[in-house]
Amino acid sequence: MKNILRIFKNDLRSIYKYIFVLIIVLALGTLPSLYAWINIYANWDPYSSTGNLEVALASRDPGIDLKNGTHVNSAEEVIADVKDDEQIRYRPLDDPEEAIEGVRSGRFYAAIIFEDGFSYDMHHFEEAVDQRQPRITYYTNIKKNPVASKITDQVADTLLSKINSEYLEAMLTEYFDDVQKAGSEVDLDQAAEDALEQLIGTRDALHDYSASISQIMATKSDVSKALKNAQKKLEQARKDGKSDVAKARKKLEEAEATIKEVAETIDGKSDKLKTAIADLKDALGDPARKAEALEEADRVLTLLQDLRGVLPKDPETASGKAAADALDVMIGQTKRIKTLLDNDPTSPEIISEANTLEELLGDDLIPSLKLMMSDINKALEITKLLLKSAGGTLNNIDPVLGSAGDTVVNLDASLGGLQSMLTSLEIKLDDIIQQVQDAADDDKASVLAKLLGIDGQQYSDLFTNFVEIEAEEFFAPVSYGAAMTPFYSIIALWVGGVMLVTIMNCTADRRKYPQITESEGFFGRYLIFFLIGQIQAAVVVAGDIFLLHCSPIHPWLMWLSAAVTSMVFVILIYALTLVFGDIGRAAVVVIMIIQIAGSSGTYPIEILPEIFDKIYRFFPFPYAINAMREAICGLYAYDYIIYLAKLMIFFLCAALLGIFVRKPFLGVKQFMQEKMKETEVM
Repeated sequence: MKNILRIFKNDLRSIYKYIFVLIIVLALGTLPSLYAWINIYANWDPYSSTGNLEVALASRDPGIDLKNGTHVNSAEEVIADVKDDEQIRYRPLDDPEEAIEGVRSGRFYAAIIFEDGFSYDMHHFEEAVDQRQPRITYYTNIKKNPVASKITDQVADTLLSKINSEYLEAMLTEYFDDVQKAGSEVDLDQAAEDALEQLIGTRDALHDYSASISQIMATKSDVSKALKNAQKKLEQARKDGKSDVAKARKKLEEAEATIKEVAETIDGKSDKLKTAIADLKDALGDPARKAEALEEADRVLTLLQDLRGVLPKDPETASGKAAADALDVMIGQTKRIKTLLDNDPTSPEIISEANTLEELLGDDLIPSLKLMMSDINKALEITKLLLKSAGGTLNNIDPVLGSAGDTVVNLDASLGGLQSMLTSLEIKLDDIIQQVQDAADDDKASVLAKLLGIDGQQYSDLFTNFVEIEAEEFFAPVSYGAAMTPFYSIIALWVGGVMLVTIMNCTADRRKYPQITESEGFFGRYLIFFLIGQIQAAVVVAGDIFLLHCSPIHPWLMWLSAAVTSMVFVILIYALTLVFGDIGRAAVVVIMIIQIAGSSGTYPIEILPEIFDKIYRFFPFPYAINAMREAICGLYAYDYIIYLAKLMIFFLCAALLGIFVRKPFLGVKQFMQEKMKETEVM
């Protein structure tokens, strides 16, 4: 350590002793920062000036005359709407060919041309859907500037999305308005009769679903009591005529959850039944497993009977009847298998019966159960529509549902509440059906129209704004330039290290220090390189913060990351130059070039060529850049410490290289230097 400090003190004395050397050292400490500052400033907020990029707009579309005599030109409307956009400088032109030639010549970065037929397609969606769509041609000049073309591409996509949204809105509005208009032109008497039949069918389906729920609850005494209580409250509610539609909607949500749980239960039992039948078939294949086969048959029979108990004895809907019939056949099939096992366990009919049982499960029972649950869900959807359109007339349902919701919280109670609602809706449908049947023929359609109103604009708004997106950013810097600060600052520190080994002598004079060891000579001269490198790091960070205002969240950690980075970069560059001489200097330049391209400083490493993804982790740039990003944008867990720790691995490797590899390569280094001098060129 004494000799190391001795070399360092002599180097300091040499610097302040000669004013010319001091000026060079000060220049070495400050010049690298210019690289970082200029590049950061140039990239500070480029997207705020995209309004300076010119994009031409032109149209070949003559427009169309609508049925009402109005002339419409959708292309001109779009151009007039966007020409004052501040994100891009749109330049409307009368001649499309001039716009295209302007892109080709470089006058414009891009051009958007509305082709002939654009207005026609915008107002004839039935033809556009069938064979065409509104036509737009986008021209771009990539040669002029590849980055600008990406910006104009994004602008074009935004414009097209806006046009498509407006087109869809116009199309849907016109469509639903046509539906409403068509509804006023059809045979209303016949439409009323058809709707009445649908209401009667819905009422009958509700009755069947209510019966199914009763069957589910039959074995639950506490639920039966709750149901009776609910029914009493329903009767009282009818007498009182109190209303609370909000509670009905809440109860409907409970019913939906209940139906979902019932569907999951049926699915679970169906899966168990499928497994049990498979196990039964497996056991039937071996006569020695008769006892096991009988046990599996009993399990299958129990599961079938449980599912059958869920359904009404005599279902009224087609899906319910199909499921019940399939279950009845499968129960009989299972009983026959048990009989054959008892009488003749080796009979080939047993396997045949088991195969039939499996086919009935997959082809009949499961599809029928799914269809039945689908019908129940449709009934709930109908219930929603009735609550929305006839909320004022459902006053007698809600108090009962509210009371049930206040006093019952388990699944069975939800089923009871659902049954009460279905019963009430059945009564409501009876009332509606009776009103329609009692109404005069001319009034039936008007009664139904009150329940089935259509607003085309509402539907089009729904479809064109179906999904809203809320963006939330994590670790956002103040600007694009601030986000690029780590990349350019780290490059500047590497450039600073290259400048040091280019101007300064890396070797301590052995004649002046004859007794020093390899390690003392290495670290003794390294300290002056380290000191100037720290000056470079401090100047770069100070300028980033106070001159460019990159606003790091942790400014001191930003300085620390730069200090550690400079320490690592300088010793790595110093060691390579010390060991390999001019070849080492060339190597550090090559390393810089590779890292600029493949360190993920600008583009994500995932989108770069595969070779960079394989080698970038073996270079120091990515860890230095990521450490400074943590300081600028915000810390996550222990990432900052991890990045600095990985940087220190390079420090250790460089130290080992400079101490142990220098001496063996000394002869090769001198030989190369002599040969280069002999050329009188290098």
